[in-house]
Amino acid sequence: MGTSGADGATATMGGRLLRLAADRDIDHLSREISLLCTRPSPGAGDTSPSYATVLEWVVRSIVEVVLARLGAVGPGEMFILEVRGQDGSTVDLDALPASGRWVLSIMSAFLAEYTAEGRRQLAAATAHPDPYWRAELLTDTLIWLDYVLGLDLPDPPDVPTR
Repeated sequence: MGTSGADGATATMGGRLLRLAADRDIDHLSREISLLCTRPSPGAGDTSPSYATVLEWVVRSIVEVVLARLGAVGPGEMFILEVRGQDGSTVDLDALPASGRWVLSIMSAFLAEYTAEGRRQLAAATAHPDPYWRAELLTDTLIWLDYVLGLDLPDPPDVPTR
């Protein structure tokens, strides 16, 4: 994503929301997300970020962090996403709220390079008629991004360059 025009405004908005989530500033975070989720989509020439562009920015940021930290998978390999509780036990994905399952599903699609599936999921999420549902989804996605940014992961493997 670029940093000019609407893309720059989207990154700025996404970064501001991430900071609010990381700081656990629930009052300001909920206000910002509520405004974003209830505002009509920007019209032609309007560079204000939309819910759709901000959600996509957050999702892509999660994927980029994972790839930057772990490196890309090789041919015939894949990422396996596992959620663990604080005690180290595996969390049953069906026990997660719908928004948590959605985040894992869309991350899996983009990490597996199933971009058509990832885009389909993004389109369905942004077209959802319930602003409360969209707000919950964006909030959970921001929490996941904050979480992966804070993980203590190994440095990516060295990649030979030509």
